[in-house]
Amino acid sequence: MMKYIQSVIISLVMFTSCNYLDVEPVGKVIPDEVSEFRALLASAYSTYPRYKHYLTVRSDEVFPYIYGLSYDNYIDMATWKDESDDPLTYDYPWQQMYRMIFYANSIIDGVLDAKVDVTDDTREQILAEAYCLRAYTHFELLNLYAKQYTRETASSDKGVPIVLKVDIDQNFPRATVEEVYTQILKDIEEAEKYMQLDEQPASTRYRFSKKSLKALEARVRLYRGEWDLAQAAAEEILPQCALTDMVADAEAKPWAYDSQEAILSLEQVSNVDIVDDMTMLWNIGDKYNSGQENDTYKDTRVNRYFRVSYSGYIPNKGTALSDKVTFRSSEIYLIAAEAAARQTGKLDVARGYLLSVMKNRLIASYYDEKKVEIEKMNQEQLINEIMDERARELVFEGHRWYDLRRTTRPEIVKTYYNEEFEEFTATLYADDPKYTIPFPKEAIENNPNLID
Repeated sequence: MMKYIQSVIISLVMFTSCNYLDVEPVGKVIPDEVSEFRALLASAYSTYPRYKHYLTVRSDEVFPYIYGLSYDNYIDMATWKDESDDPLTYDYPWQQMYRMIFYANSIIDGVLDAKVDVTDDTREQILAEAYCLRAYTHFELLNLYAKQYTRETASSDKGVPIVLKVDIDQNFPRATVEEVYTQILKDIEEAEKYMQLDEQPASTRYRFSKKSLKALEARVRLYRGEWDLAQAAAEEILPQCALTDMVADAEAKPWAYDSQEAILSLEQVSNVDIVDDMTMLWNIGDKYNSGQENDTYKDTRVNRYFRVSYSGYIPNKGTALSDKVTFRSSEIYLIAAEAAARQTGKLDVARGYLLSVMKNRLIASYYDEKKVEIEKMNQEQLINEIMDERARELVFEGHRWYDLRRTTRPEIVKTYYNEEFEEFTATLYADDPKYTIPFPKEAIENNPNLID
C-alpha cells in the first residue's frame, strides 16, 4: 500500500504565475511496492503527448487541404506563422513534456530513496525506464525549442530548462544546448546501469529496454554529429534489428507497434487529420519517382505510405491504433549508414546499410538498378541519397523536420490557395530562425527566465 502523501507529484495542474513550468505537482505519493512504482511509471508513459504530426505539417511533407475540416488548426503551422494568435491553431507541447519529467524525477527519487535496496530486477528496470523517459523528453524539448546542435556554439547557445528534482520552489533558467545534451547522455549512462530487459514484447513495447535505450543513444549521437559513436551505438543493436520484407509481404506495416521492426512504440506520430485533410507535397512524393513495372510500383512504399490519386499524393500512414512508432529497425540502419558516410573511408559500409533497407522496399529489378547507381556515388552523393531515403522511409513519422534543421536548413517555398483560388506563397528561408520553434506563449508568460 502507499504509505503517505506529503510534498510533490501525482496531481499536476497549471502553475500560478510564480511557478514556471506550467505544471503544479500538489501531492507526493511515496510508493513502497514495486507494483506502485510501475503504476506511477505507467502514468508517465500515458502522459506523453501527440505532437509529431505537427512537425510533419511544419516540414515539407504535407499541406492542409483548403476544404479539410482541420484546415484552420494547421494552416499557421504549415506556413510558419508562429506569431499568430489564432485560438484555433494547435499548440506545440510544453506542459505535458515537463509533466513527464516530473513523473520521471519522482520515480527516480522514490526508488533511490526507498528503504528497500534497489536489488530487485523489476525495481531496477523501473528506475532505468525513468532515466530513459527523462532523457528522451529533454532531448525532444531541446530539438523543438532550441537551436540545432553546433559543436562550436553549443556551450553558449540557449537550450531549455533542465529539471532533475521535484521542487516547485526552484528556478527554471534555460541551460545551454551543451548542458542539456550532457544531462541527456548522463541519464542514458545511468539507465544502462539498471536496465534489465533486452527487449520488450509487443504488448509493452511502449516501455524502454536495452535495445530501445541503445537506439536512443544512436539518435542522440547522430544529432550531435558524433558519427563514430552514432555508428557504434547503431551497430550494437543491428544484429537484433529485423527488416520487414515489403516486397514479399503486401500487407506489411513496418511502423506498427507489432511489426518485427518495432523497437519502441511510445508515440502515435500521425493522426486522422494528416490522412484525411492533407495533401503530400511533391518534393517528397517525387523522391519515390521509380515508376511502375507490370502495373506494380517499383518502390513498394508507394500506395502504402501514401496513395496516388488524380489530385496528387495523399498520406496513408498513421490512422490505426496500431500505428505507434518511436524507434524501429530501418531508422537504425539509416543512422548507421549516415554516420558511416560522413566519416572518411567508410563509404562501402554506408552503402551496405543503405542497400539493406532498399532491398526490403524495392522490387528486384529496381533494386539492382539502384545498387549499381549507389556503388558509383561519391561521399556527397551518397549522403544525399541516404537523406532522401530517410525522407522516403520515415515519412510522416516526425523525423523530417528534425532532419532538415540538423543538416542543411534549406529554403522551403509552399504555394497554396484560398477558397477564392487566390494564390499565396509562404517561404522559410535558408537557415531561417524559424527552424527553431518559439516557446509557447503560456510558457513565456509563466517563466520570465525563458527570455534572456
